[in-house]
Amino acid sequence: MTLMCNFLRLKLIFIKNDYFSSLEGTFLKWISFHFLFTGEQILLSDNASSLAVQAFLQMCELPIKVVCRANAEYMSPSGKVPFIHVGNQVVSELGPIVQFVKAKGHSLSDGLDEVQKAEMKAYMELVNNMLLTAELYLQWCDEATVGEITHSRYGFPYPWPLNHILAYQKQWEVKRKMKAIGWGNKTLDQVLEDVDQCCQALSQRLGTQPYFFNKQPTELDALVFGHLFTILTTQLTSDELSDKVKNYSNLLAFCRRIEQNYFGENGKGHIPLRLA
Repeated sequence: MTLMCNFLRLKLIFIKNDYFSSLEGTFLKWISFHFLFTGEQILLSDNASSLAVQAFLQMCELPIKVVCRANAEYMSPSGKVPFIHVGNQVVSELGPIVQFVKAKGHSLSDGLDEVQKAEMKAYMELVNNMLLTAELYLQWCDEATVGEITHSRYGFPYPWPLNHILAYQKQWEVKRKMKAIGWGNKTLDQVLEDVDQCCQALSQRLGTQPYFFNKQPTELDALVFGHLFTILTTQLTSDELSDKVKNYSNLLAFCRRIEQNYFGENGKGHIPLRLA
């Protein structure tokens, strides 16, 4: 047992306890949904990514069982959460999970034509390039957030001085990534403006439709919901980030719709969510 495995670190992961039918290509029984203590540990970007995958699995009507795991980040093939484990296969992050689930006979976008699929992928890239990157910037590059929230949460499961060492190591990695993609010298105001532009584009595409491609949700809807809902419901050092989303009434209605349909008392969700 390595030192890392001995530390209690709860991260979001997804594990399939049973197996797939190789003949029918369908899921059997339960997919275990592994979650951390949201009050003490989870960071904004991890929460958003994990909620997006959970929403996708709910939209596919795949049953989920909630379980906790200590070392999910180190079990993941990409070093990121969430991931699913099926037999001897481990798949992490939304894109690969969508493809894996599709290969087993479950797809939300089969009804789209090629033009619509290309458009869907373009908007998913927009969300990942803007919203996910903004979340990482805020939690690792904004000094107020780093000092008040990120370091204590990221290092929560670890004893001193390992908690500080790992947090600073992670911060260095993220800052290096920000430099590589041209975000290293951005100010917080510039990042918030990028978020606003992304929300504006999403709002215009959604319009008055219930989902981005009319009546049925796709993986784009799951991704957007995961990030917007998390931004709206996560307490940060200020409300500047959530205020950008609140400017768009149709995006708020969109989040409430998915919350009610897939996570409400009458929905299919297993984890209660609340959007004021």
